Amino acid sequence: MECGKSFRQTSSLTLHRLTHMSEKPYKCMQCGWRCSMSRQLTVHQRIHATEKPFKCIECGKSFCHSITLSNHQRTHTGEKPFKCVECGKSFCHSIMLSKHLRTHTGEKPFKCMDCGKSFTHNRNLNSHLRTHTGEKPFKCMECGKSFRSGGHLNLHHQTHTGEKPFKCMDCGKSFTRNGTLRKHLQIHTGEKPFKCMECGKSFRKSLSLNRHHQTHMGEKRYNCMQCGKSFTHNGNLSNHQRTHTGEKPFKCMDCGKSFTHNGILSNHQRTHTGEKPFKCMDCGKSFRHIGNLRNHLRTHAGDKPFKCMDCGKSFTHNGNFRQHLQAHTGEKPFKCIECGKSFTHNGNLTLHLQAHTKKKPFKCIECGKSFTNNGNLRQHLQAHTKKKPFQCMDCGKSFTHNGSLRQHLQTHTGKKPYECMECGKSFRSSDHLTLHHRTHTGEKPFKCMDCGKSFTHNGNLRKHLRSHTGEKPFKCMECGKSFSQSSSLNRHHQTHTGERPCKCLECGKSFCSGYRLTLHHRTHTGEKPFKCMECGKSFSQSQTLRVHLQTCTGEKSFKCMECGRSFCHSGMLRKHQRTHTGEKPYTANV
Repeated sequence: MECGKSFRQTSSLTLHRLTHMSEKPYKCMQCGWRCSMSRQLTVHQRIHATEKPFKCIECGKSFCHSITLSNHQRTHTGEKPFKCVECGKSFCHSIMLSKHLRTHTGEKPFKCMDCGKSFTHNRNLNSHLRTHTGEKPFKCMECGKSFRSGGHLNLHHQTHTGEKPFKCMDCGKSFTRNGTLRKHLQIHTGEKPFKCMECGKSFRKSLSLNRHHQTHMGEKRYNCMQCGKSFTHNGNLSNHQRTHTGEKPFKCMDCGKSFTHNGILSNHQRTHTGEKPFKCMDCGKSFRHIGNLRNHLRTHAGDKPFKCMDCGKSFTHNGNFRQHLQAHTGEKPFKCIECGKSFTHNGNLTLHLQAHTKKKPFKCIECGKSFTNNGNLRQHLQAHTKKKPFQCMDCGKSFTHNGSLRQHLQTHTGKKPYECMECGKSFRSSDHLTLHHRTHTGEKPFKCMDCGKSFTHNGNLRKHLRSHTGEKPFKCMECGKSFSQSSSLNRHHQTHTGERPCKCLECGKSFCSGYRLTLHHRTHTGEKPFKCMECGKSFSQSQTLRVHLQTCTGEKSFKCMECGRSFCHSGMLRKHQRTHTGEKPYTANV
């Protein structure tokens, strides 16, 4: 009558009653663990002795006792004789069915006397009690590390042996434990068996459901002693505390980089292996992380759940939504300690800091060029492979990355959602609006350390630096000619292909780029958006304005290194340099 549990045999009931009695006369001499039955002690002692007399004929794996072997053999036969009458799910072992039934009943019969937390299984309570006592009785004989539970010790052993006995039949991926394989299989099936009774939301893992429950209760029991921040569960507190200590215990064996927790290390390791285990069933595209797959699935569904209350614009991802909100608020919470410049999000600050350190950790294996971030390296690699996976459904033009396709699509729709508050001009992207703002403020934050010349954006500075170094990293695979800019290489490619995909709807004339078409449109509209602040004269192109400004100001910023003569613009300098080199690039064909 202690707990109401029923048994088939009186002997089983007698043994069970001992678990309610406080007396535990059998003690392990190795670790001090106590139990109420001698049989339990015998089984427990095998953990220390590493004695595993029961061997599986199929795979050679050994076990401490026969019942564990019997349970294991069902992983080979696929037998699941124990069925849940509530949902029809089947299990290999009766104890797994008993545990599963508690997900339907919500029963948590095992309660911690210290903090009042309840658990569905006694084993979980025992592990939890050790968080109060600090006890770690299970010690690894290889490295001396100790653990709170035998299960954690067994998993740890596999880090020494490298054993991954549980294999997915769908994609071939192997796992150290069966539970991880079961969770992985749900990626293929889409199954989410754990449902919240409060709001109906479903989850793949019971742990995720438990965490979600705490969002309804508002309970945050775990407090950080450093800053007072509270968390719903201990794991999140442990991860958070590493932001104070700087501890990064999870190290990549390939490159030596360290991480604050294991999940980030697992994601990072896929950059070395190239593994993309998360596959879209609609188009076959694969992803390294499940979050990226979820975001991608919204492109098929057209789902844009994140809506801006200010302008009504909707977004597929929360990250893009948060960035967009900052366009309304003007908030730039991430500040550079070196120069005081502020940014709308942390990723941009991280990239900016590399401009101070000159650090470029991402190197191209093809040509040796280095980049400040992995995204730029991936884009650069497509210049070698000529891979352009993002295609426009309207005109068939392809692009190396999705952002370029999105901007291009606006040339078909004519949509320009970003408006300048100064002059009312609209732009297709927030980046273009930011660059345009600098025409009003005169801001040129990117400065050349060689000659002191400043630029409105970083891309122009990078291009300018090549005029000092002579670097021409973009090479034509057809004829071997090299260029300092990718846009110059793209234009050059069209001399081989004869392609002119951008057509003027006014007169039918075709152009090799959207930029050339935009310039041409101005011959029809008469638009001259670039105005000289000195004399009021307007121009259809920014380059023409720049040349004109030098005649107004008398500035001659292009200097010949041979004789010291200066010129208003680079074209005149190049012509002059031929008087020194004797170069005659233009040959008449007779």
